[in-house]
Amino acid sequence: MQSSFREDILERLYKEQATGKTATPLGYLAALLDRDAGEVEKILREMEREGDLRISPDRTITLTPRGEETGGKIMRKHRILECFFSEMLGMAPETAAEEACTLEHNVSDEAIERLGRYIRAPGWAGPRGMRRGKRWQALTLIEAAEGDKLVVSCVSCRGPGMRLHDLGLFPGTAISVVRKIPGNGIVIRVKESDIALSPEIAASIFVERAG
Repeated sequence: MQSSFREDILERLYKEQATGKTATPLGYLAALLDRDAGEVEKILREMEREGDLRISPDRTITLTPRGEETGGKIMRKHRILECFFSEMLGMAPETAAEEACTLEHNVSDEAIERLGRYIRAPGWAGPRGMRRGKRWQALTLIEAAEGDKLVVSCVSCRGPGMRLHDLGLFPGTAISVVRKIPGNGIVIRVKESDIALSPEIAASIFVERAG
């Protein structure tokens, strides 16, 4: 089982990769994590031996498929918890983010699945309301492909989130991906309008496939 700090590393690397960076310098990663570079490198070497990532001779790090899967799962947990705390409970964005960081390492996949359903349709996630034969699958908008028909599940309320609300991007809004922009930007269609989003903003929007 991954330690919480190792999961933090994989989540951070996944976020960097989601914004279009093919590799992350070791020193930069240590600064993002607010840890000593030597300490981080020791842990990274262990994680490399275990198959979570690769360290290049120039000391840049890339995720393996195994590490990418774990990093994506942790990031999704964080986003769903953060959206629940901020949108459903009305907590301040900074507090919601801190609480999500604390809980994301221990919450179960089933709890996240049910919580995601609840965010999308409050009161619908009880045992009798669970859909049979189809698990709720959320992804960040940046992971979607051109032509995808999607439904917004939740939007981070920090910074750009408020602007997105002004554009009508609420949980339950139907959208489609018009095209991907070089550098990992994305153009989406909301109702009759096309909106271009940066990779950082797209990574903060959770969606699920329609249908």
